[in-house]
Amino acid sequence: MSGKSFWSKTTIVIVIVVVIAVIFIGYIINSRNNMVAKEIEIENAWAQVQNVYQRRLDLIPNLAESVKGYMQMEKDIFEAIAEARAGINSAETPAELESVNKEIDSFIGNLRVVVEDTPELKASENVRDLMTQLEGTENRIATERQRFNETIKDYNTYIRMFPRNIIAGWFGFEPKEFFEAAEGAEIAPEIDLELD
Repeated sequence: MSGKSFWSKTTIVIVIVVVIAVIFIGYIINSRNNMVAKEIEIENAWAQVQNVYQRRLDLIPNLAESVKGYMQMEKDIFEAIAEARAGINSAETPAELESVNKEIDSFIGNLRVVVEDTPELKASENVRDLMTQLEGTENRIATERQRFNETIKDYNTYIRMFPRNIIAGWFGFEPKEFFEAAEGAEIAPEIDLELD
């Protein structure tokens, strides 16, 4: 009887160890898969941020065309847009995208001032529509940045919680960078409308 009892206890211990190992391996696999899914959500949110920046760049030439009779800076605007498009497509981090965005923000500010200071333009239905679309796009950019940051927060929290932080380290998952306001963003930009 003691032989049967011994094997029964050994079998029970082996079964318990196997069950614990299966649960542990399952937890690791599930955690890794969730990390991958969260990274894909980040990539999707990032693509949407780039999309709304691109939409804004697509609107600016139309606005510039509508006001070009009143402006001599059209060439600079189109050059800046071409550079910004290349920069947006090649930006890999929020900081890089914000860097590309600074010059476009300046041109948009200049366009707004020209429109506001020129009654004929301000009264133009095309210009009003384009300015409304541009403002809507600015709101979309803010919304998509916020969604991107929420996705980053969810991911960063997930991979930093114990014991997932160990699993994240094993598989090379690292915290991602948030969108942050550019340095000096709290200060209103100075707009220079001197036309050469």
